[in-house]
Amino acid sequence: MSGKANQFGDARSDWGRSSGDGETKEPKPPTMQRSRSQIATAYAPGVLLTWEGGRGICKSVSIRNDLKNTLSNTTYQMILDGIGETAESWMARVRVACPDAPAEFCLDTAFLDIHSGNAVVDSSRFAMTGPDVVGYVPYPLLYQCAECKSVREFRSVADQAVNGLPKCEGHVSRWMQVDVVYTHWYGTVEPLSPYNYRFDNETQQVAALRTCGCGWPHFRLKNDAPVFSEWKYSCESCKESRDLEKAEPNVLERLFNQQLRTGAVFEKIQTNMLPVSYRASSTFYPQRANFIELKSSAVVDLMREARQEELLRELARLHRIPIEEPSEEAIRAAVEAANRSSEWVEYCDYKEMLQARAARGDDTRRQQQSINEIRAKWFDQGVVEKGTVASSGVTRAVAVRANWTRKYDPVRLTIEHAAFVDEHIRAGLETKKAVDVMHPDVTLSSAALIREELERYQKAVGEVLSLTGVEQMVVLRGLPICDYSFGFTRVSATPVYNREFQNRNVPMPVRLVAFDPIDDGKRPIYVTQQNNEAIYVKLDEARVRRWLAANGVGDLPPESVGLGRAYLESYEDFGPFLDDFKDKDRQVRQRRLAPFVYMLLHSFSHQLIHSLADASGLDRDGIGEYLFPADLAFTIYRKGMSPDLGNISAMWRNHAMEFLRRSVNQRMLRCGSGSLCDSRGGACPACIMTSEVSCCSSNLLLSRSALKGGGRPEWEAGDMADLVGYFERRLDH
Repeated sequence: MSGKANQFGDARSDWGRSSGDGETKEPKPPTMQRSRSQIATAYAPGVLLTWEGGRGICKSVSIRNDLKNTLSNTTYQMILDGIGETAESWMARVRVACPDAPAEFCLDTAFLDIHSGNAVVDSSRFAMTGPDVVGYVPYPLLYQCAECKSVREFRSVADQAVNGLPKCEGHVSRWMQVDVVYTHWYGTVEPLSPYNYRFDNETQQVAALRTCGCGWPHFRLKNDAPVFSEWKYSCESCKESRDLEKAEPNVLERLFNQQLRTGAVFEKIQTNMLPVSYRASSTFYPQRANFIELKSSAVVDLMREARQEELLRELARLHRIPIEEPSEEAIRAAVEAANRSSEWVEYCDYKEMLQARAARGDDTRRQQQSINEIRAKWFDQGVVEKGTVASSGVTRAVAVRANWTRKYDPVRLTIEHAAFVDEHIRAGLETKKAVDVMHPDVTLSSAALIREELERYQKAVGEVLSLTGVEQMVVLRGLPICDYSFGFTRVSATPVYNREFQNRNVPMPVRLVAFDPIDDGKRPIYVTQQNNEAIYVKLDEARVRRWLAANGVGDLPPESVGLGRAYLESYEDFGPFLDDFKDKDRQVRQRRLAPFVYMLLHSFSHQLIHSLADASGLDRDGIGEYLFPADLAFTIYRKGMSPDLGNISAMWRNHAMEFLRRSVNQRMLRCGSGSLCDSRGGACPACIMTSEVSCCSSNLLLSRSALKGGGRPEWEAGDMADLVGYFERRLDH
């Protein structure tokens, strides 16, 4: 038990006061302040918590704190896109284990189109909210006298304020909240009351049972046993005992109606809620995500279906793919055929002016802009056919990418990388917010002040970067990270909960639930933003190409075709859960460029996360990763929401060589579990795995062998050779 009935904080006396018209109304809840990270997760709406000083059990509730005008449009849209992807993936995973589960058993209505049954995130249903304050109300409103074991339940705070707790006969009443609750994978939490629900066949609705069979409403809870299965309720009147059993009303009603309509029989374990302590983690699992903030609207705008042509041309520019433009003669013929000869004359005049000014060394930007505008008008109006990108594979990728899993979509990640480099690398180097480790400033290395020491530093660092196949490494001093939480689950943090019952493993759909609505009915999304230090790494394309060739990758392109272009041309959807790369029973996949490049970057990223944690003192779980596979780049960053103390800069200043050498140290590349990973070609928690909250790919497509050499990955065909490691000396030249 926990918490006295009359001790819930200073605002407790205001709850349930009578209004001026004589009615008792639920007042606004009192509020409390915590850190923004705590409110977005540990104190998010729906959490059951103990108020300080043992003042009772409470449930946190949403408080409006609108951020609508402080978020950029790009950040706003990226949050909604991320939630949409989560909802779609959540439903897809539930459907695999529970194909007959109704859509509302998978997703809250806030994430669902009730007409189509598809996952849909409508911005009008949500409100971007700052996690600066959260409300709280006493919950559960179920009390037990510690002396006589009698229980009383109230339907609301106002109900309790009006009716109060009774005085027990023959002893001093000692009413305490019951600190065990019922919870269900539908997302429900209810007090551990003796009352249940039943389905009425006539009304086809669920009705609450508020009394014993004898008609008496009050019970005693016999809860001295150490396990919930031995707890019993007994009627105070007829003494009849009953087990702890309560159905989830929404699930009960839906399954009964489905049974009446189709004859499909369901089991009680599908509807029965589980008794758990309110302190148990299974009562609340917050759902959260984060991403690198970008100012460029292209990362959102170019992803729209109507912008496919522009997206294709931008990819061609970024990956140096030729565009076969129509000749000047073909353009002239098309313009004149459209009876627009005057526009051709104007076009030629601008070209002559441009050539004349260029010959004098004058600025030609205005003339070039005019020429481009005229050509763009002809292309847009269909007067002249646009040039074609000389890659049918990239053209196909742009056309079919709508069906790809968003988080692994290399087209989207390529556009994000271009914006990332422009905003955080190039601009950062100019403003000193980013530092190339080969050209340190005085705050990153004292060697920057003395020429001889700087040369020794550059030689030492350059040698290790060469050994690790790194083309560029940059320390970012202020990488903007957006962290957001938008909902929760109960019983399980994953989309499927497997319940053991009568020696059977029965899968149950876990419902993804949005936070309770604020005063206007919208669901809050808690958003926190902070600049954190990071390390950006871009691999040497020539070495990556040699590594792919040494491992016999079948679709390696000729030297004239860049690996970025080849990645886009050869990519096939990984799927939301990388299922093709975790089923060791299949062992049929051949070596293809896209999975191998992703595995290399992912494994390298994890190796640096471990090295950074050891050298800087940061917790591994507090380091995130973001991969740009088509660009052979990734970044690892501190993702905490507490103040950034410059751990990464300090690490580099004091332990740069130790950090770098650890990456290729043979002792550090060995697995702590002996030969397990060496023989199986994977990874485990004893080597380069990280926690699920840090890894962007659920520790899949990950192999130590990709770095040091060793056994082939288990998802490959059984006759494949062992891997050549990216750090092996044979790849140096």
